[in-house]
Amino acid sequence: MTEPDGESGAAPDRPGVRVTLARAVRLMREHPRESMLPLAVVQVPLVLGTIVATVLLYNTAFADEVYPRGGLVGVDERGAPLFAVVMLAAIALLFSLVGWSATIVAAAGLAQGEPVSLSQALDPAFSRLGGLVVLVFLILGGAVVLAFSIVGLLALPYLAIRFGVAFQVYLLEGAGPIAALGGSWAVMKGNMLRLLAIVLVGAGLALLLGVLVPAGLGPEDASRSTRIAVDALLQVFQGAFAIPAAVFAHAATTIYYLHIREAKT
Repeated sequence: MTEPDGESGAAPDRPGVRVTLARAVRLMREHPRESMLPLAVVQVPLVLGTIVATVLLYNTAFADEVYPRGGLVGVDERGAPLFAVVMLAAIALLFSLVGWSATIVAAAGLAQGEPVSLSQALDPAFSRLGGLVVLVFLILGGAVVLAFSIVGLLALPYLAIRFGVAFQVYLLEGAGPIAALGGSWAVMKGNMLRLLAIVLVGAGLALLLGVLVPAGLGPEDASRSTRIAVDALLQVFQGAFAIPAAVFAHAATTIYYLHIREAKT
């Protein structure tokens, strides 16, 4: 896992961007079920649950509310719909953490030639969910605090990359939330630019997803039921595109982390 990547001047023990991305693609191509199933079993019920919740709420409790484009995720007003959005966002984050974590564990196993079952991939996500939530709050809380100052805003990109493999350290090394941040900080020394390039590729896929599957379609004067149906269909398409894109991003980051860990040992 530490051979030269062909980049000019790259040392043999420094993982290259092209090699990392190529290995993520190969991992998904050779093991589509094992790589995507851990995220799919979480995201598919989440998307379908969101659709069902939107249809039920806007035909019962929110029958007198104006239906916004995007359904519950498009609400930007106060009141009961906004509360429903907050609750939905909290549930979505919790489920997403499980899916992301299981994907990292599955990708690490495949990359190391030791595939894990679906239950084995999901187990750390559920058994260590409390620590995952703490890790997220530490990262998001720190970002919010830094966002209140110009210096903090300028430092955010650097810190985001420096802590970019904290979830990998937490899940694959059995570290605690604080130790995971410290481990990411240490292991990313001298490796930040390559991770930044990998993150930019993932961001590009997200932008492509937004272009291919817009947030809303159809005329604004369409009936309420028509707009609900169109938004439901769009959420299904978004989920179908988002799962492989997210798996690729997590697999690439995990493979990169494994390269660095091996190079440092």
